[in-house]
Amino acid sequence: MGKYRKNKNILAVDLTPLIDVVFLLLIFFMVTTTFDKYGQIDIDVPTANIESPDKKLPLEIVIDKNGSYFAIKNGKTLPIDIDNLGDLLNGVDSVSVTADKELKYQVVMDTITKIKKQGIENLGINFYE
Repeated sequence: MGKYRKNKNILAVDLTPLIDVVFLLLIFFMVTTTFDKYGQIDIDVPTANIESPDKKLPLEIVIDKNGSYFAIKNGKTLPIDIDNLGDLLNGVDSVSVTADKELKYQVVMDTITKIKKQGIENLGINFYE
């Protein structure tokens, strides 16, 4: 009579599902991670300053969707000719340009260039609907 030897099965952990889960987690984290695309650009973000009453009031130049220019100064709205800014910018230390969102960006850039040529350094840009 022969002796039967019992095979002792060695238990082994199947790593295939574990590797699949790790790769899925890797893909998930790669897709959901936000990348800082402006990390290499040196940008000075504007801060809010509380103005003292003795400072000059800012001037706001508004451009509507038809390309018409208006100035808001001391609470008064006046239509203006953008080519003749010299008298309008006298005594002003800051200018805000507000433009319609459907306006071409080149019109806003031309306006900013004309303001900068007049020596105004404090400039803000807004878009409205």
